[in-house]
Amino acid sequence: MTKGRAEPPAEGHFRMHGREDSFARLTVQRHDRAARSRRALKTLGITWGCAVIAVFLPVLHFVLVPLLLVAGPVLAYQKSRESVTLLTATGPCPACHAPQDHRLNAAARERLVLRCEACGRALELWPAAALLEPSASTPHKT
Repeated sequence: MTKGRAEPPAEGHFRMHGREDSFARLTVQRHDRAARSRRALKTLGITWGCAVIAVFLPVLHFVLVPLLLVAGPVLAYQKSRESVTLLTATGPCPACHAPQDHRLNAAARERLVLRCEACGRALELWPAAALLEPSASTPHKT
């Protein structure tokens, strides 16, 4: 388990075309450089471990082994660049006002597309801009 810094709830908005934005409360986890490195190495180890196991699968190994060997470094690179993870998002749907409780565990991006748990309409989650900016405590080279 990654030991990122515990963060107080962050803010964001649920948006839906033609509807007024609704407030979203986000649970986030920030990762310092050491945590990002651990997560990247763990991801690389898991994908390459699966590649070793896939060697013993007849016929499938022709596709799985090369795929996992290439995917490992790509996924590890993505994890090494992820300084903020969005864990949960809660708040009302802009259309039906039903309470939303999304378990995300996704990298913080400008916009995430979700579905309302009640009415099934597509809604967008827009985290606060402060979450998307690199903080002084999580430096990374550009």
